[in-house]
Amino acid sequence: MKFRLILALMLVPFPSIVKRGAYRLLFGYRIGRGVKIGLSAIVAEKCTIGDRTRIGHFNIFYRTRDLRIGSDVIVGIGNRVLGGDLVDIGDRCQIFRFNEINSILDPLVLGEFEPVLRIGAGSVITVNHKIDFNDKVTFGENVVFAGRNSNIWTHNRQKTAPIAIGHNCYVGANVQFVAGSSVGDYCVVALGSVITKKIPGEWQIVGGMPAVAIKPLDEESKILVTYPTRPDLEGDGSSMALPEA
Repeated sequence: MKFRLILALMLVPFPSIVKRGAYRLLFGYRIGRGVKIGLSAIVAEKCTIGDRTRIGHFNIFYRTRDLRIGSDVIVGIGNRVLGGDLVDIGDRCQIFRFNEINSILDPLVLGEFEPVLRIGAGSVITVNHKIDFNDKVTFGENVVFAGRNSNIWTHNRQKTAPIAIGHNCYVGANVQFVAGSSVGDYCVVALGSVITKKIPGEWQIVGGMPAVAIKPLDEESKILVTYPTRPDLEGDGSSMALPEA
């Protein structure tokens, strides 16, 4: 893996066309058509990148066993994706900048755990968030992990538990997810909330410290969970039809 890292860092200044060919030939990666890779490094045991995906500058993907990045994905600037058995970033996702997405390498954990991150198609992760996936973390489709400085923690010293965010959720800034917590589909999570448990139900506002289901979403608030996350791709067959509440 260290040799791969050195080789990937040597490739960083080269244009995308050179990097695509080198990653295919030297690393065995499967890279689609029209992929653009900036001043970034990708080091994984296996890697698949879909068509037309764009990876900007100063990103690093390192020591993930199986890295899967879908089609039409946009990865911005200065993101770190480290470790894990599987990182699966769905089609049309956006990861903006300065996010730390991490599974501890060779962790000391009691019991079974699954270091897997699945980000559903069309989801958005904005700026300066921390996502720990020592255990499984699942984003449904079209999740907006908005604002800044939210944290997902699947571990507490040597204990871990998975975390899930349902389809079409909107998560505000400075939200904390504790190991074993989750929210249902079509929920708005208020900024500053601390999610400490499984909160079932759909089409509701979740908030507080600790967070609870506060009230159903009103008609005006439903735009937060139904507006397309990639309007630039609307009409090409990639968008989901959203159900009625």
